[in-house]
Amino acid sequence: MTIPSLNEVAAYLTGVVKMVRGETEGLNYLDLSWRGFWRSFWAFAFSLPAYGVFWMSERNSLLASSPDIELGAGFFLRAAVSDVAGVIAAICAVAIAARPLGISDRFVQWVVAGNWLSLPLSYATAAVTLVSLGAVGSQGAAAPLLLIVVLVSLVITWRVYRVALDGDGLLALILLVISEFVFVLVSLVIS
Repeated sequence: MTIPSLNEVAAYLTGVVKMVRGETEGLNYLDLSWRGFWRSFWAFAFSLPAYGVFWMSERNSLLASSPDIELGAGFFLRAAVSDVAGVIAAICAVAIAARPLGISDRFVQWVVAGNWLSLPLSYATAAVTLVSLGAVGSQGAAAPLLLIVVLVSLVITWRVYRVALDGDGLLALILLVISEFVFVLVSLVIS
């Protein structure tokens, strides 16, 4: 599977931005073929630096509460496996629910749009996390900002899902709840 070029990624992100605005033509910027489905998972590889920030933040929190704990490479491997398993489980949960929910024909566009949306959202969240890591005493100040970023991310995700699901806002909300719940549950079980 070839890595998408920067021009392709820029087009995909343009499509996602249009979808956030509620513009259905944003789907035309995405590769909704089966090849595009699999290539959309490169969004997570492109997000690795952002995930590194999350993992480092979690590691720092654990070290602050238990300074004697050993958190080497195994910690980062477990964090990566936890996140990958969470993403896979969330997609599988929606795949299982796709037929009963009547979205089998829109499953690919939901996955592709959601995967490419995860790229800018992960960096936005990582930027706020970096503020809490970098500045002394900023943990308290960054917490409300991080909450705002998470809430805005959920609204943006719902808007993209709604466009991917042909304007069905309730169905977009159901998939958002299912995917987020399964992701968090699996991530907590593994970590």
